Amino acid sequence: MKTLTALVGLCAALVAAAPAALAQAWPSADTRIIVPYPPGSEPDVLARDVAQRLGAASGKAVIVENRPGANSIIGTDVVAKAPGDGATLLMVDRLAVVTNPMLYSKLPYDSATQLKPVTDMAGVRLFVAVSPNFPARNWRDFVAYAKANPKKIDVAIAGNGHVNHIGMEMVAQSEGIRFNYIPYAGMTAATNAVLAGEVQSVMTGGLSALRMTQSKPVAMLAVGDDRRASYLPDVPTVVEAGGKAGSIPSTVFAFFAPGRTPDALVERMAQVLNGLVTPDFRRTYEARGLVMLGSTPKTMAAEMKEDAQRFERVIRELGIKLD
Repeated sequence: MKTLTALVGLCAALVAAAPAALAQAWPSADTRIIVPYPPGSEPDVLARDVAQRLGAASGKAVIVENRPGANSIIGTDVVAKAPGDGATLLMVDRLAVVTNPMLYSKLPYDSATQLKPVTDMAGVRLFVAVSPNFPARNWRDFVAYAKANPKKIDVAIAGNGHVNHIGMEMVAQSEGIRFNYIPYAGMTAATNAVLAGEVQSVMTGGLSALRMTQSKPVAMLAVGDDRRASYLPDVPTVVEAGGKAGSIPSTVFAFFAPGRTPDALVERMAQVLNGLVTPDFRRTYEARGLVMLGSTPKTMAAEMKEDAQRFERVIRELGIKLD
C-alpha cells in the first residue's frame, strides 16, 4: 500500500463534482450501508456522516446497519449476497477484504467475484500507543522492554486477524520481539482496555488516538506514515522514533458494492460518493484523524492488488491462520 501522503496526491483530482449535480446519478432505490463493526467505531462514524449527506443530496432514505463480528465477515457476507441494484453498500476496512481470504480457508463468500470496489473514502494512519502506567514512553524504550520481557507486553486487538493484529505482528517481526495478544470486541473496547491499564499497548487509528490522548496520559510512540499527522504533531513517524519504514501499516475505509452490480452503476455511485467530500467535510475529518480520499473503482482495485501482494507475503511469513 502506498503511504497516505501519496494516496492523497493520487486521489485529489478525482473529488471534484458537486453533490447536487451528482445526486441525479444515484439509484432510485433507498440505500442501506452495511458496517461490519460496532456502533461508534471509526468506520461507523464516517458511514453515518456519509449517509446523512447522501440522503440530503439524493432525496432518498439512506440508513446505516451495523453487522459486527468475525473480523468483518458477517457484515461483508450480507453485501456479497445482496442484489446488484445499488441499494446496498459495504463500508469496511479495505485490508479486511484483502486479507481475510488469506487468513481463513473457508469464507461464506468469494470477495473476488461477489464484491466490487466502488471508492476509497478515507485513509487511516495507524498509531502505536501504550497505557498511562507503562514504563516505556518512547519507541526505543518500548522495543528494549519487549526484548527484555518476551511476550510480557499484552496488546489489545479488535479480534484475531484485524489490521491492528497484523500490524503489531509486523512491528514484532521488524524489531525481533514478541507480544501477547488479547482480543476485544472492536476497537473501542480495545482502546478502553489500554486507557484502563488492563493491557499495555494497542495499534489504533487517528480518531481513536485523538480520543485516547484527550482522556488520559497515554504515550503515542509512533505513527505509520512518512510524515507526522497534523492533528497529533508531537507524535513522530516510526522512522523518526527509531523504527523501520513500513513496519506500521496504514489502511483505508472504503465502499464496496455487491459483485453483481453493473460496472456502469458502480462508476456512477463512485462519482456521487466522491462528490460528497466537500472542503468542509474534508477539514472536519482530517481534524479528527482521517485523510479524505476518493478514487475510481479501477484505481481502488489496483491499490488492492498491491495490498494483496504485500500482505500475502507478510501473513505467510508470520504464519497467521485463523481456521
